[in-house]
Amino acid sequence: MGLFLTVLSAALATAANYNGDLYFLTWISLLPFLYYLFIYKNKELTYKRIFLNGWNFGFWILVFTANFLYNSIKLYTGAPFIIIVLLLFLLFLILSLVYGVFFLFYLYLQHKFFTQNSFKALLFAAVWTLMELIRYYLLSFFPIANPAYTQAEFFSFIQLAEFGGIWILTFILILVNGLLFQLIFNKKYKKSFVIIVIFFLIFSLNIFLREVEFKSGKQENKALEIGIITTQIEQEQKWKAEQLDKNIELTLNAASKLNQTQLIIAPETNITFDLFIDYNYRNQFLEKVESKFDTPLQIGALASKKSAKGRYNSVFLLSDAGKIISRYDKNLLLYFGETYPLLELLNKYTGYSFSSLNPGKKLTLFRLGDLQWKNVICSEILYPSYVKNAAAEVDFVVNQTNEAWFKDNKLLKNIMWQAAVLRAVENRIPIIKTGNQSHSGIIYPSGIFEKVESNKNYHILKVK
Repeated sequence: MGLFLTVLSAALATAANYNGDLYFLTWISLLPFLYYLFIYKNKELTYKRIFLNGWNFGFWILVFTANFLYNSIKLYTGAPFIIIVLLLFLLFLILSLVYGVFFLFYLYLQHKFFTQNSFKALLFAAVWTLMELIRYYLLSFFPIANPAYTQAEFFSFIQLAEFGGIWILTFILILVNGLLFQLIFNKKYKKSFVIIVIFFLIFSLNIFLREVEFKSGKQENKALEIGIITTQIEQEQKWKAEQLDKNIELTLNAASKLNQTQLIIAPETNITFDLFIDYNYRNQFLEKVESKFDTPLQIGALASKKSAKGRYNSVFLLSDAGKIISRYDKNLLLYFGETYPLLELLNKYTGYSFSSLNPGKKLTLFRLGDLQWKNVICSEILYPSYVKNAAAEVDFVVNQTNEAWFKDNKLLKNIMWQAAVLRAVENRIPIIKTGNQSHSGIIYPSGIFEKVESNKNYHILKVK
């Protein structure tokens, strides 16, 4: 019974990561698990039991949210299925400990401040939100599995993210779960009034914000046309020598399709030679950019620098004259993908040759005339505080990705897109997303989005 209800709750809580239309399931997802703890096992609920059950619940949340990691580990190491599963089992087991601690802390506070041994929805939501904050900052290398991301297509609700980010969304989601539990299982019918008020305020705020936006005249602004290149290249093929020229050709062919736009943006690492050190390829490429393009071009590449050994995950802004205008090096590298802790030990004892990229050390905003934008490369979109930095100074944010590491995995693509939607609303700024084997398109400040067709390489977006 316990395992079934725990897995059911975890499945309901993460269903919208697989299909955004299922966002409503998150609002009732905790009911089976809370029933098991506070009704079915309430008289036997000790600190040890609630810790172990919370730990188990967190484990299944991570299994359903992060199973896409299997593909990247398999692609990078070629390790057998059973070895990868064991590694992920250990990883999820360690990371889910924080859920056990959360439930333990909640029960402690419930016993300390309330004489009745009954569930308290407000306290539960507050402690859960605190847990998500601690998890985000303490385990910053794993910034996923927050329930707020499942609401990316509940447009009325996510408007609150402007005022409190994913944290206020998390609090309300968990609070409503708790109130529904009290209403259904504790027969506290007055809680229905609180739930109605919450949803009334959510929809009222959305209507109010739309009216304010209309009166401000934002819709009258002239749309900016941005061209994006999207690709569907398998990771196993992307970095092969025979693919290098195809990658260049695909980028150069964008000129005839997108020259009428104000800017053309390619995916992360769409150029697979070192743009800094490979002078032959670089000069040839820049000469062709000059001859073909009437529009500035933003590309991605792994590139070296004079100031340090090794390479950076970088984006470059090129003028239509074939000159490098700006460069941004990814600041927040992806753990177990772009950077590896204990690198020497890993290489010594695993038999594999792991290597880390260099992290960038500053934020570089790109500028063309009066237009200014910020770049966040791939997984950097998962960090609200990083995206918010300098967001008020720019006209839009660009998120270039290469998600082929995860074998065209729908779950990973959805999670990355959902994060971009929340970042757009939090900062009230358009986000342009383009990638390899990713969801690509534009997300407007309201969270409304337009995805482009994945079977085409060249697209024109209107940034309002």
